[in-house]
Amino acid sequence: MSTSPQARSTPILDRAVDTMAVIGFTGLVIIAFMTVVDVCLRYLGVSRIPGLNDLEEVAFAIVIASCFPAGLKKGNAVTVRVLGKILGPRAHSYLDVIGAVFMLLFFSLVAWQFVSFTVDYTAAGRTTSTLEWPVAPVWIIVSLIMVSCVGVQAWVLHSTIEAAKTGAPIEHEAESL
Repeated sequence: MSTSPQARSTPILDRAVDTMAVIGFTGLVIIAFMTVVDVCLRYLGVSRIPGLNDLEEVAFAIVIASCFPAGLKKGNAVTVRVLGKILGPRAHSYLDVIGAVFMLLFFSLVAWQFVSFTVDYTAAGRTTSTLEWPVAPVWIIVSLIMVSCVGVQAWVLHSTIEAAKTGAPIEHEAESL
């Protein structure tokens, strides 16, 4: 059993990010199924499913955003570890801290832009193109998910700093080549 900080993650955080990812994946499967049905119906000469484009327009944002927290938590970011391998384990762990800081800054900027975008859409009363559903509620959910990414990445940064202090490997690194 690993004793790295990321291995000691809280069950609540694990459950929350996994639930978001499952919701996102389930939404993607539903959208894919509805798209296949729509295409088959059009092939058979039946008119397209009314409002499917509007549903997909709003659902894709939630589906995509809901996968980010789990990806951050599990350390699925693209990384180049060559320099860390050359410089040794201690330098490697501090390079991981630097990477986690930059990822936190990046997601902070992204979350801020999503919140700004949501405020603009809400103020403008934006709606979907066909059914004219208000899109503000969807973008509020997406913004909350992106803000949660900042919290998840802050936790990852904390765990990475603790791992660097103790010299323990980070869980997802122990599994990689």
